[in-house]
Parts: sequence; structure tokens; C-alpha cells
Amino acid sequence: MKIGLTQLQAEFIFAAQILRRYWFNNLVGTFVDLVYFYAILVAVRNLVPGENLPGTSSLVLIYAVLQLTLGFYVSVYHFIRTDALQGTLEHMALARRGLLYQLFMRLLAHGTVILGQTLLVLLILLALTGVTLKVTSWWPLGVGAVLLAAIGISLLMGALTLYFREINSLFTLIQFTLIPYFLSFIHWQPYMAYLPFAPGAHLVRLGLTGGEFDRGIFLLALFQGLFLLAAGLLAMVYMYRLVRRRGILGRF
Repeated sequence: MKIGLTQLQAEFIFAAQILRRYWFNNLVGTFVDLVYFYAILVAVRNLVPGENLPGTSSLVLIYAVLQLTLGFYVSVYHFIRTDALQGTLEHMALARRGLLYQLFMRLLAHGTVILGQTLLVLLILLALTGVTLKVTSWWPLGVGAVLLAAIGISLLMGALTLYFREINSLFTLIQFTLIPYFLSFIHWQPYMAYLPFAPGAHLVRLGLTGGEFDRGIFLLALFQGLFLLAAGLLAMVYMYRLVRRRGILGRF
């Protein structure tokens, strides 16, 4: 337990050093996120008739959920690809408790940074748009369900990266598909409850706009999150064994 805590502390220190060293890149990244939101807001206002325009609060919150999901979506892929390029992937596999444990520790630390960055973007958007939130006591349930699903899809992408190494085209395709997909949740329809990520995103919106807790939506969001997490873990374990058996873990 002491070793695990020490390693987790080291990952947090490493994440903090990256933020300090590459502060300019992080600052520009936050600005780009804000520009994306402005572009989306202008597009929605131009394409949707005024009388049917969804509330700005819904757009802000769905965009924040999108940013949170994309932040985790790239994480494990980035960890594996970076270590493979640096030639340290096999070193991580030889470390205490193996590669998957090392990635999990790093994801915990990096995930905290992602949450902080998403909160920063959300606060700036709230200030710029003048939107006021009505926070409920159960809002963490929606965020938790979204996190489970986001970590699950991140592990799935990581499993593909372990074997194929270069999946930039697939990664970009899915990323650009997720943007309009999430934005479609702004105008909520009952059938969307069965779509991936939709119930979690809707629950976050309800929890931060004073909506009533929907037990059915929560159960669907929790099921989706646990299912994606389990699928991601199984895929990572399978691919990790496969690349070790074939001797291609450290090859790029």
C-alpha cells in the first residue's frame, strides 16, 4: 500500500511538472477549447431557427461533458504511444505490478488534471455567456457515470494502441464523430437514453440546472459506464497478453 501511494504521489508530481514546464501549450489549448465553443455556438444559432434554439446553458454543459470525455479519450493512447516512442514501454512493463498498473496510476493523476482543466473551461464559459447554474445535491452521480464511460473508451483505444501503435487516423475519425454526436444531446429525446454517453450527459445537465433526479436515466448511465469500463479492461488485458506473447510490446 505504501509503495502504491508513493508511486501515485510521484505521478502527481510528474503531472504538476508537465503543467509547469508546458504552461504555454496548456494555455493555448484552453484558448482553442473556447474558440471551438464559440464556433459551435455561432453554427447552432445560424442553423437552428430562433424559436427552436436550445438553451445556452444546455450547450455549455454538454460541451463541458464533451471536453471531459475527449480528455480521457486521448489519455491511455497518449501514454502508450509516448512511452513506445521514447523506448520506455518495456521498462514500464517490467516495473512493479506490470504495465496495466502503471497506466492506471498515471491515469489517476492525469485524470485529476483533466477534471481541473474541464472545470476551468466551464467556469470561463459560464462567465462569458452569463449562464447561472442551479446545482443539485446529486450532480456527482452524473459526472461519475460519464467518467466511467470515458475511462472505458480510453482503455479501448489504449488496447488498440498496444497492438497497432499508429492509430492516428482512427483516433481523429472517432474524435470528430464525437463532437456532433454529443451536440445532438442538447435537444433531448427519449430514445437517446439508450445511446452511448447520452444518459450520463443528460444527467449532468439535469444535475447542474436544477432538474429532478431521473432514476431510470441514472441506471442506464451507470450500466453504460460499467459496461464500457469492463470492456476496456478486458481489451487491455487481452491485448497486453497478445503483444507479449508475440514479442512486439516494445516495437514501434
